Amino acid sequence: MMEFVKLVVSGLMVGGLYALVGAAVVLVYKSTEVVSLAHGQLLAFGALLFWIFLVPLGFPLWLSLLLTFAFAASIGLLVERFAMRPLIGQPAFTAFLMTFAVFVAMDGVFQLILAGESRAYPSFLHLRMLKIGSLGIPMAGLLSFGVVLLLFLILAGFFRYTETGLGMRATADDHQLAQATGIRVRNIFSIIWIISAVVAAVAGIATANVMDIYYPLPYIGIKGLIVALCGGLNSLPGALLGGLMLGVLEEMGAGYLDPIVGGGVKEVAAYVMLLLVLLIKPYGFFGLIRIERI
Repeated sequence: MMEFVKLVVSGLMVGGLYALVGAAVVLVYKSTEVVSLAHGQLLAFGALLFWIFLVPLGFPLWLSLLLTFAFAASIGLLVERFAMRPLIGQPAFTAFLMTFAVFVAMDGVFQLILAGESRAYPSFLHLRMLKIGSLGIPMAGLLSFGVVLLLFLILAGFFRYTETGLGMRATADDHQLAQATGIRVRNIFSIIWIISAVVAAVAGIATANVMDIYYPLPYIGIKGLIVALCGGLNSLPGALLGGLMLGVLEEMGAGYLDPIVGGGVKEVAAYVMLLLVLLIKPYGFFGLIRIERI
């Protein structure tokens, strides 16, 4: 029984990180109707920039965080301004391919900087274990999970109660109608890419604190996309639920099925989950079903 609880707790902490990446994908889709692959690289560059400011440059923790978020926001703005904005009015699949091109281009830079090595944060960021009976919970993972929940609450409040958030919701419903009411749609696009880039950077820092910075880190963005698809591409609660489910499914598979099949269950769990969810609910858990009338 204790092993089961341990796997569930570990899965929830990992799933929270997946959910945060999924939330960044959902934020972009809610306002622009673009499915983004680029956020895997925004995640990786957030983790790498934080390491650069903190370790080689030796900046204080608070300043390293502020600079990381500022640079992440700048990268998000540059991607929107020079890669995505020229494609406004083009088919959604064209914009999707552009996000893939951005991913590949940034991946080359990321791998060039790493040069085949891994990077780790200082030991003071790797907190102790929290002991609850015979159950040990890593404090770094617990802190990351708390940050995830706090960010989801902030994003939910932002979309519901702020003027900019309401403008984003209006833009998500109908770009032309929102523009007719005085909302500057292009500014909304820029803001959403900035916010989603910062969210991805937070996810990158939290992830790298658990598993270090190395070459497969950007591909966590693919799991974030799977989480967004399973939860519903326009639903933040769906991204949270999908991420937690995927984390628990991966840990359960690794704990119980790997000894039977010889390993590898964790690597395919996300795709099995995506297949099953889309077979049962093609629009995801909380996705909106579009009805077109002729």
